[in-house]
Amino acid sequence: MLGSFLLGLSLGATWLVSLFAAIGTTLSAIVGHWLLRSDQWEPGFDRLRDGIRFLALAVAVSPVVNATISTLNACGAGLIDWSKFNQHWLAIWLGDGLGILLITPLLLTWLNPDRSSFIKALSPRFFSLRTLKRWWQESPMAAWRILEALVWFALLLCSSWAVFYAPLQPGVARYPLEYLPISLIVWATLRFGPRGTVLSSFVVSSVAFWGLSAHRGPFFMDANHNVQQAVYLLQAFIGITAGTAMVLTATAAEREQAEVQLRFAAERERLLAETAQRIRRSLDLDEILNTTAAEVRQLLHADRVLILRLDLSGHHLAVAESVHPKWPSGLSWISNDHVAQAIKTLFQQEAFDQGANPKPIRAIDDIDQVEHPPLITEYHRYCQVRASIGVPIRGCGKMFGVLLVNQCSSPRHWQPFEINLLKQLATQVEIAIQQGQLYQHLQTLTASLEEQVQERTAELQQRMQELQGLNQVKDVLLHAVAHDLRTPVQGMLMVLNNLRRKHCDIVPVPCAKVDRMIQSCDHQLNLLNSLLEDHTRDRPTAVPDVQPTDLQTVLEAALATLKPLLTDNQVTLDNQIALDLPPVHANPLQLQRVFESLLLNAVKHNPPRLTITLNATISDPADTASPRMIYCTVADNGLGMSPEQCDRLFQLYVRGVNNKHLTGIGLGLYRCRQIVTAHGGAIGVNSHPGKGSQFWFTLPAVP
Repeated sequence: MLGSFLLGLSLGATWLVSLFAAIGTTLSAIVGHWLLRSDQWEPGFDRLRDGIRFLALAVAVSPVVNATISTLNACGAGLIDWSKFNQHWLAIWLGDGLGILLITPLLLTWLNPDRSSFIKALSPRFFSLRTLKRWWQESPMAAWRILEALVWFALLLCSSWAVFYAPLQPGVARYPLEYLPISLIVWATLRFGPRGTVLSSFVVSSVAFWGLSAHRGPFFMDANHNVQQAVYLLQAFIGITAGTAMVLTATAAEREQAEVQLRFAAERERLLAETAQRIRRSLDLDEILNTTAAEVRQLLHADRVLILRLDLSGHHLAVAESVHPKWPSGLSWISNDHVAQAIKTLFQQEAFDQGANPKPIRAIDDIDQVEHPPLITEYHRYCQVRASIGVPIRGCGKMFGVLLVNQCSSPRHWQPFEINLLKQLATQVEIAIQQGQLYQHLQTLTASLEEQVQERTAELQQRMQELQGLNQVKDVLLHAVAHDLRTPVQGMLMVLNNLRRKHCDIVPVPCAKVDRMIQSCDHQLNLLNSLLEDHTRDRPTAVPDVQPTDLQTVLEAALATLKPLLTDNQVTLDNQIALDLPPVHANPLQLQRVFESLLLNAVKHNPPRLTITLNATISDPADTASPRMIYCTVADNGLGMSPEQCDRLFQLYVRGVNNKHLTGIGLGLYRCRQIVTAHGGAIGVNSHPGKGSQFWFTLPAVP
């Protein structure tokens, strides 16, 4: 705006006219900038859509503002006649558009800090014989590229000077020599990208205007020495040439990028697939990290790929590396806690700058342009790093380390798809780390479990040996006790039988008493025999002497045996068993033992004055092929039991829980279960504390 204002004053215009001219120029630039930014335009000139939008919005539309304001200003101030409005408007529009077309791309491409390394080497700051020598030694391809650029630039200057400035003979000037530099512009378009294209267009245009100002060149000749007409011809030539070159270079760059991205995408998918497959196949974390580093370096054409680990103690350690032979290894660079802290600080700051991104990326195109902590700078100096990109690797919610890619030969602009690849690889490495750590933890747990199993096995073997010894002692003791008990009982039984048989008439004891004593001895012998049988087998066997048995007859025999006990405890019996019930298939003596055990259990584990109710019913089965069952119950109104006590009541060696002071080994109810089960029935108990107990069992009825 200031330049336009001073230019107007220097041409003799008033300050008001100069001010309006400055306002028009400034508004034109603002409008052009707004149009491009609102359309999401990027100033790389390496996409066709950006090139076309620049030509349409910046070159064609934005000069309309200045052309309209300046022409109205000049006509209103009387500097030009209103009849020349269109001619003046067109001149300003063409001039501004051509200036935008030539100058704006030149500034945007050559002042971009991401310009390629060989172009940077040509700048006055870096250009020297020592620089060229080092480039030639370290990167022959880049050196040849620089040499090609120098040859191209020399030919461009020479051809432009020869066509647009050198004196030409009238006959030679009639030839279309102005198209000669176009071949060099196309060369720049195909070989040097947008920077070479805009530079060649600027050089050719500058030399052409320089020659026209000196009244030379083919356009001056074609216009019959009419300068104004020659300017129009030159502007048309430059506009068409520069616009076409810009579209061509954008198309070529976009196609090249598409091919590179396609190849890179295929390699990326292959690398990601192979990395994921290795993670599933292998649990060796070191192998996975080293293979990943080697393939990343090959895919990105980098000079070094390093995986750094921050272990639990905070030390910084390089655990995997792939490096070009001519560059120093980073594995020899071992640091301490301070370096680890510096790395953490860098990525924490990067996460803050990126809005607390869970995976912050630190990509540096040129190390010299960024300040680093002293320790990081020392690493860059030692490993000769020129460009770097780092992706944090997390494991188990903490920072495991960093995936670091270094470019040592020159600065490098990291592409978005390269950064995306490293993000995905870092995720795969994180999975491998978690899998490896879980595997190590599983191995530790397995070793600990095996040790515990061995200890428990040894302990169980010792307990088994102790139990075997106890069982032997128990068998010896049981047989000894049973033998000692059987001897006096058998002797007394023999005496009683002899007395009953020969001397019953002279013994002052009623025969009924002697019969009761004989029955009692028989009962004791049966109990002793059962005791021995129960310790020699645990499963019920077939019951001998099964026959149709009347429940009333068996019950009366059991009540006769327990009559003294029932009388002493003042027990009230309520026998509700019907007389017309069919008989059951059972051994009478064993069934009598079941009734005796259930009645004895009720009397022993309840206070005196107990009421016991006996009942039996017959039930028809759901399946006609199954026999009918007799359902017998022995109920009392005593203390009752809890469900836990009921569940273990029929187990071996369980005494009544309400009378723990009583002696015995709890064999009666266990033997009841054995007898009923052997007969094909079932047995159980229903009880609640304070509401009495009801023992029940079933037996098959005779058809």
